[in-house]
Amino acid sequence: MNEKKRLMINLTAQMLAFAVNMGVSFIVTPIIDEISTELTGFVTLANNFITIAQIVVSALNTMASRFITIHIHKKNEEQANEYFSSVFFGNLMMAGIFLIPMLTLIIFVHKIFPVPGAYVGDVRLLWTLLFANFFISIIGSVFSTATYCKNRLDLNSVRVIHAEIIRVIFLVTVYNFFPKYVWYIGAASVLHTTYVTLWNVQFTKQLLPEIKIKKTYFRWKKVWELMSLGLWNSLTRLSQVLLDELDIMITGILINAEQMSALGNAKFVPTAISGLMGTVVGVFSPQITIAYAEGKQEKLLDVIKSSNRIMIFIMSIPIAFVTAYGDIFFSLWLPKRDPHQMHILALLGMGVLYVSMSIQVLYHVFIITKKVKVNSIVMICSGVLSTALVFLLLKTTNLGIYAVAGVSTVIGLVRNLFFTPIYASRCLKVKWNTFYADIFTGFISIGSISILGVISRNLVNIQSYVSLILVGIVVGCLALILNFFIILKKEDRIFVINKLLRRG
Repeated sequence: MNEKKRLMINLTAQMLAFAVNMGVSFIVTPIIDEISTELTGFVTLANNFITIAQIVVSALNTMASRFITIHIHKKNEEQANEYFSSVFFGNLMMAGIFLIPMLTLIIFVHKIFPVPGAYVGDVRLLWTLLFANFFISIIGSVFSTATYCKNRLDLNSVRVIHAEIIRVIFLVTVYNFFPKYVWYIGAASVLHTTYVTLWNVQFTKQLLPEIKIKKTYFRWKKVWELMSLGLWNSLTRLSQVLLDELDIMITGILINAEQMSALGNAKFVPTAISGLMGTVVGVFSPQITIAYAEGKQEKLLDVIKSSNRIMIFIMSIPIAFVTAYGDIFFSLWLPKRDPHQMHILALLGMGVLYVSMSIQVLYHVFIITKKVKVNSIVMICSGVLSTALVFLLLKTTNLGIYAVAGVSTVIGLVRNLFFTPIYASRCLKVKWNTFYADIFTGFISIGSISILGVISRNLVNIQSYVSLILVGIVVGCLALILNFFIILKKEDRIFVINKLLRRG
């Protein structure tokens, strides 16, 4: 199968899996909010702690796919086995290290955070299950390398879709026929992760039969090699948490649980869009890694530029829709909340995506070229500065939750405009301004679609999901036409038109 066809299959499967995941979250969030508007934040808060733990674990796992994939494609099977086994046993040890602190959090959660008295047991069980889900995911994470290595992400995506169906069936059943508890979310996550992990083990046997997990393959040297490089990437992710996710925790501690839940709900939309962005970028990662392993510089640049164009084509539409229709969406989705406040918070949380959507793939460039140190230092400085400014603004101004949500966006925009594209160009040894054209194209695309959205909402009175969806479909079609001319190159447009005419 040629690379373009494989790319489209992987992209379609990954996006479908993501859409199913977001659909489940979309349905479940209002249910939790109906139980108690204060509980939603504790789901987000637990996931934030898990994210921090995953950052530490990622010091070992981030570079694993790169090294295993490169050695598989270079036919160095013994080296691939050593990396694979070293990562597996290293993850087992890390799971043991995290057991005690997570148990401590579970036991004393009501003393650390403002958990409403009636919900202490529910929140404690929720956190127990979510942390158990974390242990399952890190122990089985190395097995996801198989579909990555062979560029068969579609196989994993299909199983993720199955897992999401299992999750939604479970949640719909328990929330309709049993007393409503928030811990059901944790139980559903355990079911989901266990199912996907078991299939990834099976895919490893099928796609990488040469890979065997053995103690004799374990090498402390490999663990240290991966961690010495991955540590910088972990610091990068930690800084991203300081920029994007600690705001939930800060709001809960320094403001109140109600505002914490409001911010958590508002961040659902930018988090969803960011997740979609990661899904799309992830489709290109195997191709980028393989092209780098083969030493094909021209092919590598072509994949990166294609990724940027496809990213803009896809991501500019949801970003522009939130910009234009956000308050209407929140008034329908969470009627108990202030839709204007939720819209502002969502825009503040989403602001950095206006730039990062056009250059997101460049972060993978730092990994494949092993140039992660400088990027990590910049991210650390950004995270520390962001957190310090939030505390300063909370003490010296009345901005409150808006200060918490907005500071990281401003700092992220500055970083993505003046550091990321320039340093990525240097790593690839191309002109410093190589990727600025993509950023400019992204601005034009989002701006044009947002204008269409504002015009449409002034022409149509949107008061229901049906009218919002219908208007969205019409504007979405117009947005695709706009992007067709704004983003695609002349030869790409000719190619698409010829394909359509042949089918017609």
